Amino acid sequence: MSTTILAKSPVYLSDSRPKFEPFEIDCGKIPAYRYDGSLKAELIAGTLMPNEAIAILEDMLVIREMEEMIVKLRSGAYEPLRDYNYRGPTHVSIGQEGTAAGACCALELADNITSTHRGHGESLAKGTVAIRQMSDERLACRVPDCKSAQHGELVEAALEEHVYRTICELFGKDDGYCRGRGGSMHIADFSIGHLGANAIVGGGVPIATGAALANRYLERGNIVCCFAGDGAYANGVVLESLNFASQAQFTNHLANGRKAGLPIVFLVCNNHYGMTHRSDDEVMGIDRMARRAAGFANNNLHAEIVNGMNVLAVRDAVKRARKLCREGKGPVFLEVDCYRYWGHSLSDPRNEYRTKEEEAAWKAIDAIETYKRDLLETKIIDATALAALEKQVAERNARAAKRAVAALDPEPGEVLTFMYTSTKSETVPAEFAKPNLTGPLPEIKRVNGELTYKDALKEALVQEMARDRRVIFYGEDVADYGGAFKVTKGLLEAFGRDRVFNTPISEACICGTACGAAMNGLRPVVELMYIDFALMSSDQISNQAAKWHYMSGAQTEVPLVIRASAGAGKGYGGQHSQTLESMFCHIPGLYVVYPATPHDAKGLLKSAIRDNNPILFVESQGLYAMKGPVPEGEYLVPLGVADVKRVGADITFVAWGPVVHDCLKAADKLHAERGVNAEVIDLRSLVPLDLETVLRSVQKTGRCVVASQAVHIGSYTGEIASTIQDAVFDYLDAPVKRVGAKNGIAPQSHILEAAFLPNANDIIAAANAIL
Repeated sequence: MSTTILAKSPVYLSDSRPKFEPFEIDCGKIPAYRYDGSLKAELIAGTLMPNEAIAILEDMLVIREMEEMIVKLRSGAYEPLRDYNYRGPTHVSIGQEGTAAGACCALELADNITSTHRGHGESLAKGTVAIRQMSDERLACRVPDCKSAQHGELVEAALEEHVYRTICELFGKDDGYCRGRGGSMHIADFSIGHLGANAIVGGGVPIATGAALANRYLERGNIVCCFAGDGAYANGVVLESLNFASQAQFTNHLANGRKAGLPIVFLVCNNHYGMTHRSDDEVMGIDRMARRAAGFANNNLHAEIVNGMNVLAVRDAVKRARKLCREGKGPVFLEVDCYRYWGHSLSDPRNEYRTKEEEAAWKAIDAIETYKRDLLETKIIDATALAALEKQVAERNARAAKRAVAALDPEPGEVLTFMYTSTKSETVPAEFAKPNLTGPLPEIKRVNGELTYKDALKEALVQEMARDRRVIFYGEDVADYGGAFKVTKGLLEAFGRDRVFNTPISEACICGTACGAAMNGLRPVVELMYIDFALMSSDQISNQAAKWHYMSGAQTEVPLVIRASAGAGKGYGGQHSQTLESMFCHIPGLYVVYPATPHDAKGLLKSAIRDNNPILFVESQGLYAMKGPVPEGEYLVPLGVADVKRVGADITFVAWGPVVHDCLKAADKLHAERGVNAEVIDLRSLVPLDLETVLRSVQKTGRCVVASQAVHIGSYTGEIASTIQDAVFDYLDAPVKRVGAKNGIAPQSHILEAAFLPNANDIIAAANAIL
């Protein structure tokens, strides 16, 4: 049944000019333009103080001044830096200041935000609002060179430092928030809860959702405000995030006493253009973005449509949304109508898809100009004081910009600094140590001191979850059922659904939320049922988890483990049988680990969970049932240290995963048939790679075969072989040989699959060719 919205709300015709008329929406009652207040009414009610009202204008001016500087720099028209060659991105949000400033002024210092490639506004506003909420002690730490102890002067010094560090990041300087590694599209200040802008459209939405998961689990009382554009809400992982955030298990009888929805506000900055296309009336089949919310929760995610050209309307909506989240009633979906006056970037002239009339209609209701009039009419500020404020903002920006130009560039020799962190969770903070259990730990039975590979993995998970409450585990079918391979059976009963829970079938969102949770205080372990599905989540693994430590200038760490089963041999065909670790070895910032024995499976998984780098932990399906000795107590196998599984002097076999056992069989057969002593090296970790052990062995033997189950072409075996030949060529008595699967697709037929996969005979043939 249609529901008529009584409040006036804009209808966007094909020319996208704002026209205010009543309209009907047929997916339940989604209110539009609820705010009927005014600056005068807020002042009378005491819900806004005069100094706060002026600060809101200042924040909008700070954003516009900064972004107009970017525009002018491109043409040489910014007088303070007339000769500066600005080389950074130019995705400005001029026109959207009411959205950024209005939302951020409704947030508390501890609240989080994520933002977009057009995120200068949100970053600036989160910083200015946070600075005004800081104590004198915290301000003094932020600006240690400030000589004054007066609060107002500390605030002003911190505001200028904030602008300076922002411009430095835009200019790629070492004093930037991200040390010049992130730049405009990835700017972040984790010290105030800004978890990063994101150059991937929609890429930050699952991160925000995971951050909210952490806030809920840790009961911090803060929220996440997730800024993303209307174009992002056509993106699969964004819709997955809405579904993930809306799960019934967070609020129903399954919630273990903590019945609270995720404390997140999905704030859609609907400027009505994805890049050059229109979201409404062209590339989407809905007339309002708020309709998206109706597909994910019976309460429509408390969705409403907000006038983004009225900064107080945005403030009011976000304040109400924040209250809902703090009451455990999140998530909340806000569609905020706004407009960007410039194109996608400054190289986009706009005249091919917009009209001058459309732009003029939006500029006529400009958030800054209308708010200035409100301030003047209420006599909070007069024309002289207003002019002085505008001058203060412009001069502060100019000083910061000049200082940024003169600031130091990063040292070229530090180009790889921050790629990885060297830190680990050596000691668990007291508040997370010895977590409460909801039941007995799963019984893991040994026979003659041996465990299966999969039980060794389970024991590692059990021990680490019992050690550290920050370790949570989730994925598809991993709770009651124990996972597709029963690796996690019994964890739910021991640790409860707060720490072990099922997810929707959303691999990208599983990895993306885990990235956000890791960046926000947890140590998640998540499961991908098959490594084949990592291709569905590769953006969140490769562009997000792997990159944020570096892009943030080491402001954050991503202690995340992604468990993924791999390998053929079970007749599952081309979409469930791949060995894809080689692809992820090509992603800087990500560790890749692949144990071959039960002993190493337990020790490496424990080390991975304690490490502060994101780790793809690959498990061979073919080895799950394999038994081997596994110590019952505490032990770690260090990452990046290979293991010599068999000592020899005539030839070196280098392998990982199940092919290690093929190499051992081949070595035994070569010794029996030819008296050849092969040394077998199990890499265990592909990244970091223990080259020292490999090279030392090859220097001894003079011959080498590198083998894996990955298809031959593009395999990581090629990288290892190339490195060997480059580093120890003079020691080689023959070319390095490589063994892998056929350059094809894994077939279902067991006859064809046996022909597809490498085996011990293939390794022997390669060895015989160079002996």
